[in-house]
Amino acid sequence: MIIVPTEKRFDWQNAPIALFVIVIINVLVFYAYQTGDSDHFDEALRVYIDEEIYQKELPHYRDFIEQGEDAEKIALFNEMARLRNNGYAAAFILQDEAFYIYMQEHAQTLFVPAYYEYWIYQREYMHELMFEVSYKKHGLIANDIKVTSLITYQFLHGGTMHLIGNMFFLIICGFAVEASLGHKKFMIFYLLTGVGGGLAQVLMDLESSTPLIGASGAVSGVMAMYLGIFRLRKIEFFYWFFVFVGYFRAPALFILPFYIGNELISLWTQPETNVAFMAHVGGFVTGAVLIGLVVWRKPETLNHEYIEQDQTASPIQLSLDGIYQMMDKFQFDSALKQVDKHITAFGADFNLKILKYKLLRALKPEEAQAYFNQIITGSRPTKPQLSKIELIWRNLSKGDRHIEPEAQYKLAWNFITVPEYIEHSVQLFEQMYQAENKHHSLNVLAKKLSAVFKQLDNRLETEKYMKISQELS
Repeated sequence: MIIVPTEKRFDWQNAPIALFVIVIINVLVFYAYQTGDSDHFDEALRVYIDEEIYQKELPHYRDFIEQGEDAEKIALFNEMARLRNNGYAAAFILQDEAFYIYMQEHAQTLFVPAYYEYWIYQREYMHELMFEVSYKKHGLIANDIKVTSLITYQFLHGGTMHLIGNMFFLIICGFAVEASLGHKKFMIFYLLTGVGGGLAQVLMDLESSTPLIGASGAVSGVMAMYLGIFRLRKIEFFYWFFVFVGYFRAPALFILPFYIGNELISLWTQPETNVAFMAHVGGFVTGAVLIGLVVWRKPETLNHEYIEQDQTASPIQLSLDGIYQMMDKFQFDSALKQVDKHITAFGADFNLKILKYKLLRALKPEEAQAYFNQIITGSRPTKPQLSKIELIWRNLSKGDRHIEPEAQYKLAWNFITVPEYIEHSVQLFEQMYQAENKHHSLNVLAKKLSAVFKQLDNRLETEKYMKISQELS
């Protein structure tokens, strides 16, 4: 389930400069810096396996985890070892920082002196490679906290979807918070909420060597600031719950128990997940405290004109929302009537026409074909619009493809403009050519087909349609 505030729209008079900077830095760090992570790790893993250090350490690692009596860790490692792929088990051992420390203390007694010297040289080399990986070098590690890592961890991400998810929610809430607070204060508060989220997560396990990365804590803080700014003011929310999509209005703080409750339940029910739920809670609480202090001590620094500005949905948006809500409830008859009312009141864009056609196709098939004719004979479609028309045409049965001559001609002409749709043009042309009453401009269409096939180096079809064009002329 997703619930996000949509009360405010982008306002270029209050341009979100700090927000743009934050997003750009996150994207650049991920695509320009973190792309090298796999190379460092792969090289360390290659040395570990190829130099047979993995085989030498394997029995000692089994002893190490059994001494630790961590049943889940033992089960996970045994599962990887059963895959009969050295890479998985070797990577698991290589990333175990506690085992590396253990081996540094005991390797001299576990290996013969000659091999020990070789082992310590290679292990240090692999460890250096591992620490060149971004999340090791700049992530927030509980048992090795650095002041700088409280900031740097916020700009690292574990994958594309991790980055996109965080940036989506940051943008949705961030521009309104920045417009209310100002650029400088927003940037400082954003970083502080990230620090708060990071500290909350590491305090859960101060002995952990697992790096924390991601902007989730700071993003949660921005969400808290959004709710703190608008508090009991009724604002618009967008929701998406399975197939149900729509909007509702409620006091901003209405979302607070849902958010905190979801994070705490997730923390309780998913203890082994990689998601840092406590960082979310810590960032949220930090953001709430910061905005609370501003509201309490310096409310005049907030942009009240922007906060109180009415940006409720326009009548067009409300009408469209009504249509989609009816469709969510499978009230297709009512949705079709609302579409007609909307078109009468506000006119119809291309997407609304396609929606009406689909509703007619389901409810009144006899009217759908006539309406499809209207869509085709309307203004010339753009390429994205033509792709939607082509999809409808392709899914129609042959019996449903009998459209009016003018619509037939225009559809064939539109399909010619896109090489992958040329077969549709040919089929439509053949139907019109075989008809008793041929379209008055069919010779022009034949000439156009000849020119297209010439570009495709199809000599036979080029000559065929040139002859037909001359015949029709």
